[in-house]
Amino acid sequence: MKKILLFAGIALFAASCTDDYTDWAGLQRNAAEEAKTVNVSINPVAGDINLASLEGDSVKLFTPTVTISDEATSNYLILFSNGEEGIEPVSLEADSEGRVLKSDLQDVVVDFFGARPVARTLIMDVTGYTLVNGQSIRNALGKASVSVIPEAPEIEAAYYLTGTLNGWVTTDTTYKLTNDGSDPYENPIFKLRIPAPEDGSNVEFKMTPESGLGGDWSGCLAAGEDGKFNYNNEGGNFVIVADPDALFYDIVFNMLDQTWSATPVGFNEYIYEIGNESGWSEPHALHGNGTGQYSAVIYLDGEFKFKPNKDDWNGDWEKASGDATGGTLTPDGGPNMDGVDAGFYFIQVDLKEMTYKITSVTSISIIGSVRGAWDTDVDMTYNENLKCWEARETLNAGEFKFRLNHDWAINWGGTLDDLVQDGANLQLAADGPYIIRLYLSGETPARCTIKEDSGYPDFFYEIGNEGGWSTSHALAGDGNGIYQGYYWLDGEYKFKPNADNWDNDLEYVEGTTTGGTLTDGGGPNCPDPGAGFYQINLDLTAMTFNLLKIESISMIGGFNGWGDDLEMTYNTTDGCWEVTTDAVSGEYKFRANHDWGINWGGTETDLSQNGANLNIEAGTYKFQLYISYAGNNKVVITKQ
Repeated sequence: MKKILLFAGIALFAASCTDDYTDWAGLQRNAAEEAKTVNVSINPVAGDINLASLEGDSVKLFTPTVTISDEATSNYLILFSNGEEGIEPVSLEADSEGRVLKSDLQDVVVDFFGARPVARTLIMDVTGYTLVNGQSIRNALGKASVSVIPEAPEIEAAYYLTGTLNGWVTTDTTYKLTNDGSDPYENPIFKLRIPAPEDGSNVEFKMTPESGLGGDWSGCLAAGEDGKFNYNNEGGNFVIVADPDALFYDIVFNMLDQTWSATPVGFNEYIYEIGNESGWSEPHALHGNGTGQYSAVIYLDGEFKFKPNKDDWNGDWEKASGDATGGTLTPDGGPNMDGVDAGFYFIQVDLKEMTYKITSVTSISIIGSVRGAWDTDVDMTYNENLKCWEARETLNAGEFKFRLNHDWAINWGGTLDDLVQDGANLQLAADGPYIIRLYLSGETPARCTIKEDSGYPDFFYEIGNEGGWSTSHALAGDGNGIYQGYYWLDGEYKFKPNADNWDNDLEYVEGTTTGGTLTDGGGPNCPDPGAGFYQINLDLTAMTFNLLKIESISMIGGFNGWGDDLEMTYNTTDGCWEVTTDAVSGEYKFRANHDWGINWGGTETDLSQNGANLNIEAGTYKFQLYISYAGNNKVVITKQ
């Protein structure tokens, strides 16, 4: 932890060193100076020190008492700690009244504990320095504690735009401002993308906190001056001046700095490829960089085209000229892009220039000093279950990047969660075995994940009577030998490490129809639990398994007051839970057994336990929920 302030009182020590003139012409005798005795004590302030309510720029931490007959001045060095072992203390100087700068004390509390405005206990180790007739006297005064509440606003988990886009309705939750779901005092950056009005008008709004939905305006965020905002509706409307080229505006609020901004965006975040590889039924996202350029690695097989919207064909782009490797686009109707052989392709689309380019993928690799030098590629393989490129390698600490076809023409670097062409080298902190996964498609920017390789496989598989002992069902692992999946069971079954063979399969030892122990030494199948949909849990560290029967999966949300569940039915043919309804609008989630113990939210293509609420506009839809097929949870929504 950094030192906030060097102790200026060290200068007191220099004050006791003098350059007195000495007359050597005659012998002089000086009487010994009388030793000074200084008694110093402190009395810490009682109760919580709330920095938000204090006036002035300093704060009193203790009341000092100095006892000496001569005139003297004192100041104090305070070493602060938070009571944890191994945490470096922080020093501040206090004046003769036991006061420190308020801003410095704020920094100390935030460094130790974060900015959340709750009482925090600081331990003070105080040393007093008293200057008496040019002599500095040091007194170790011992330890005391004070309780300090840092200055910070109360930040809620979400805020909602209330303004011209939704008729100033404070119950409307269409436009939700959130951070990444982490502690807002650790990440106070909240973001929202809104559509630009079709009539080209300005956007005016305030931000309603989650606790204020449907209430008055008293808790709203309101516009201040010079790009700042105020809490408690103290100010006017936020105004985004219309940009004629904007399709969207990206709104960013910093809840601690109390600043906000709105950036016009002229292009959609994603466009979509659709083609013969999916029977023209499943769109694949290409991520944009904000300037009209889009890219992704997508599996193609035959003809294809591009479209701006995931759920409809409005405004789609066809080929104006070109061939299977690239060409120009038109929105005015035309043929599909030329058919290509089955395989992975790096697709680049430039909507400014209305061009496209297709590059066949022969390899995607890692290169860098993590392999000793920048002259050897580590080829990655495609993980069909996780839809990513993957390498399991023992690597050195160092730098690396990703590249296409062992060439630098197309390469990715930058940050782990936002990889870009020609981005900076990525860093690996320590030597060791790693699993590196590279995601180059889907509704996220290009990104990668890095984790230590524990030796456990990513997936284990259930196989049994429900599939005629011919279909393996993947259970997703957590990297530490724990696996889970949701599947229909009907009869006996067992577990195995490989999807395509029976090597090292696990059999039943003892237990019940819903759980027990396993062995790899041969034995019977796991007993029939009865036909039904189950959460399957496998623990290879303990060689155990257990089942939880899923009696129901339902939808719940604002459309039913987060009360009555909208039941879904299991489609054994398609392997999904489904319902068609016109009752859903606003926020919603999925849950099992009418209980929040198992629930799914997040995004349509990446659902997870306890994920964020989903959102949908009013209409009639068919929802098809696919749970844990190889760990990929998603909902396919078809407008009716």
